Amino acid sequence: AVALAATAIGVLYGVISGFFGGLADTIMMRFVDIIFAIPVVYLFIDLASEFRPTLPLLIVVLSLLSWLGPARLVRGETLSLRVREHVEAVRIMGGRSGRIIIRHLVPNTMGTIVVNATFQVADAILTLAVLSYFGFSLPPPTATWGGMLENGVNFLYDGYWWEIYPAGLMIVFTVVGFNFIGEVGRASCRERV
Repeated sequence: AVALAATAIGVLYGVISGFFGGLADTIMMRFVDIIFAIPVVYLFIDLASEFRPTLPLLIVVLSLLSWLGPARLVRGETLSLRVREHVEAVRIMGGRSGRIIIRHLVPNTMGTIVVNATFQVADAILTLAVLSYFGFSLPPPTATWGGMLENGVNFLYDGYWWEIYPAGLMIVFTVVGFNFIGEVGRASCRERV
């Protein structure tokens, strides 16, 4: 859910910023830079002290902080696509900005979008594991890998060092698996171009 929401927000923001360019692009990208400067883990620790974590809250907050990468990528793609011949031809024939964005720019950035979405899933898993480790996770009936890792660390000094491995390895394998999927997607997109 985080990857889908972050990708959707990032694509919309990035394509609008890249298409219109100029002052609007500069202002929109400075806003992205400001949000990038916020340390995510400290923000979540601060939120944990004020709010009780729920699944919708985690999805919303992670989505609102994860759209920045896709926005920058799609903006870069849009800056190069907006000056190509087929986009110029649509513009000369009287095509409106919305049509150019929806019919010509977004579909041509789809390879970048799909690859980045797989990396967004891996990033969300890592961020949720870190947050669970610090205590900002779902209530105890819900099992999380970060919570399992934290429980394993609590028993580490009692001689149960092996309890950190199942959750830690699952986090590593899942993140590496999504990164491999993203790399395969990136390679297939390069072959098509």
